[in-house]
Amino acid sequence: MPSMKYSRAVIYKIDQNKGTVEQIWEYGKERGHEWFSPVTSLTEYMPDKNSVVVYSATAGGAFNMATGAFESAPKPYLDEFKWGAKEPSVEIQFGSTSGYQAMPVDLKKAFN
Repeated sequence: MPSMKYSRAVIYKIDQNKGTVEQIWEYGKERGHEWFSPVTSLTEYMPDKNSVVVYSATAGGAFNMATGAFESAPKPYLDEFKWGAKEPSVEIQFGSTSGYQAMPVDLKKAFN
C-alpha cells in the first residue's frame, strides 16, 4: 500500500463454469491521490437503478503507515455512476470526517 497513488472502484464479470474473471469497469485511477482511500471503500451495483454506487471512505486524509493513524482528516466521496459511465452522475464530498462504509438502502424495503 505505501507505493499506491490511487484507489479504484472495480467491477468484474465472473464465469464460474469457465473459471474466468474479466474486469469490465473501473474508476479512480485518473482521480489520483485526492480520491485515494487506503482503509475502506465500497463499490456496489444497484440493479434497480442500473447504476454503481462508490464510496471512497478515507479519501483526502493523510495516513501515516508507521503509526496507523490519520495526520489530517479525510474528506470522503460518495459517487453514483450510470451503468458503463466513465464519470459520476452524482458526486458528494463530505467535510473533514471519516467513515467506515456506506450502504445503499431501499427506503421502501427498510421501512415497510
